[in-house]
This record gives sequence, C-alpha cells and structure tokens, in this order.
Amino acid sequence: MNLVLSSQLGVTVQLGMFDAIKDMFFVNPVFLFGIIVICMMVMIIYKKNGIMPKVKTVILLLLFYYYLCVMLTNIVGIPCISEYIRMARLKVGIFNPHINLMPFIDGLSLGFLMNIILFIPLGFLCPLIAEKYQHIKNILLIGCGLSFSIEMVQLFTLYRVTDINDLLANVMGTVIGYFCYRIIHKITKSHIKTQDNMWYVPVIIIITTFILGFFR
Repeated sequence: MNLVLSSQLGVTVQLGMFDAIKDMFFVNPVFLFGIIVICMMVMIIYKKNGIMPKVKTVILLLLFYYYLCVMLTNIVGIPCISEYIRMARLKVGIFNPHINLMPFIDGLSLGFLMNIILFIPLGFLCPLIAEKYQHIKNILLIGCGLSFSIEMVQLFTLYRVTDINDLLANVMGTVIGYFCYRIIHKITKSHIKTQDNMWYVPVIIIITTFILGFFR
C-alpha cells in the first residue's frame, strides 16, 4: 500500500514539475507580434545596406527575443495591464516602492546565483548578433541598461522589490556570458562574423518585449 502511495505521489510531483517547466517556457500569444517587428527590422536593414542578414543572424534574433519573453514575463515578472486592473479593484496605487540599496545583505543567496544565471544568455547572444557587442564596455552597457530598466519597472508592481543585489548579479551574469562567448571564440580559433549595423536591433527587441509584456 505504501509503495503504491509513494508511486502515485512521485507521479504527481513529476507532473507538477513538468507543468511548472512547461508554463515557464510558454509565452503569451501576444508576443507573436514581436516576430513581425523582427522581420520588419531585417527588411529595413536589407533595404538600407543591400545585404540580407544571414539565416544564422535571423535565428539568433528570434532566440534572443524568445529568451527575453521568457525572462521578463515568466521569471522576472514585469508589470502588465491586467495587474494594474487588479490593483485598481483593490484600490491600491500603482507606485509601490520596495527598495533595498544594501549590497550583499543576505550574502550569496540562491536568488543571487539565479539572477547571475538569468543574464548569461544576454552576454553570450549579443556578441553573436552584432560586432559592437564584442567589446566589453558595450556588453556592460546593455547589461546595466536592461537590469536597471527591470528594477525601475518593479517600482510599479505590488510585491516586487527593487534590489541593488539583483542589479549586481545581472551585470555579473552578462559579463560571464560575454566571457563564455570569448572562450568559445578562442577555442574555435575563428572569427565569428557578425554585422556591425545590427547593433541597435537587440535594443529594439528589448523595448518591443517590454511593450508587448505590458499588454499580455
């Protein structure tokens, strides 16, 4: 009897984990509009320079966009219009600052490590998309910019905390991702060709994801 119960419990736990993972990587259909935006940018670049971006570049852009959709909406949790409607019903203001400016107040927590891991793809993918991000100062700029934007919009959520530790962890993750790119570049001993005129595309994709995330 105990074996049967244990087996059933194990199946339930496995199904629960599977559902949680599935939900985490599922994106709202509203984000399909972002694919149109990416395709439009590719066409604009083509018309402007007469050079069609490679298939690899388009795939990287779509992968970067999907990464942002999952991170910003399913993990980080940027505010959305449905949340503001719920706050209005509860008669709660939209500005709810919960701020921590004390670095490492909880030490190196699991949350800190998770925030590092969360931003590694950013530092890895951007240099593959545009040559401009193959320089550490530019990858730091986009990492700081995205992380700072996330912390600022969390001032307008009900339960999220704007935390200096999140900012530090995110920037560290971006740098780690960048050096992962550099290591692979060195191991393969081949220059990974990118298009320098694509530098603004990751920024536009980030802005697009924030906007669409609000209407999800």
